[in-house]
Amino acid sequence: MVEYTENMAKLEFRGKNYEYKLHEMPEEFFRWQIDNRLKGLKIFLGEEKGMPNFSPHTVVMNTPEYENEFCINSCIKGLGLVPRSDKIRELGERAVELIRKSYDIGADRTFRERVGMLVELYSNPETFDRSILSSMEMYKKRTYKNVLEDPRANLLFYDNQTGYSVMFSVICEFVPRGDDYYTYVSAIHDLFHLPKDPSIKTDRYDFAYRFHLVEAFEKTPGPRASTRIY
Repeated sequence: MVEYTENMAKLEFRGKNYEYKLHEMPEEFFRWQIDNRLKGLKIFLGEEKGMPNFSPHTVVMNTPEYENEFCINSCIKGLGLVPRSDKIRELGERAVELIRKSYDIGADRTFRERVGMLVELYSNPETFDRSILSSMEMYKKRTYKNVLEDPRANLLFYDNQTGYSVMFSVICEFVPRGDDYYTYVSAIHDLFHLPKDPSIKTDRYDFAYRFHLVEAFEKTPGPRASTRIY
């Protein structure tokens, strides 16, 4: 059981109580996310040259697994930034409408508009809530079961182009369909990864993840490796 208050998470687990202070993303990490995502989108539109860097989107998620002899499970998650609460409903509805339009007139005819919405989004960094990261729970297997038992996890990022790396300790929260947060996260996923079959619903998954940031560690190889950021 987790209770969230302003800048704090209170967790009761196996008869013990824990309190964790919550943080915003380090500025270096946030700029790395924004700049690489924006450049990649412009490459897709032909506005810049090079190869998109998917490292900000791809994270290794580690969860404790108490029934496993080796006590840990790892998986690869696609991860995203999330708008502030005063922006998220409007942007989620806009993404849903673009998905509908793509099925009505064809995905190829809406490609530039769909990517353009993302370019607009990442061109305005102040839109984002810097205190959380997001993903979708698609398979409900080991990671899902582990988080149900213990919502603590870590997220390890590695930039395969530059070597930059950072790890977050997080508290995981499941957000169900019907919530504005869920609508945005699922719609933004499908906006870029548009399913070919229009019968596939954007709310086909049960939960979106909301990752609350507790600790951050420098993991870039070198003298600062494993240094605590906060």
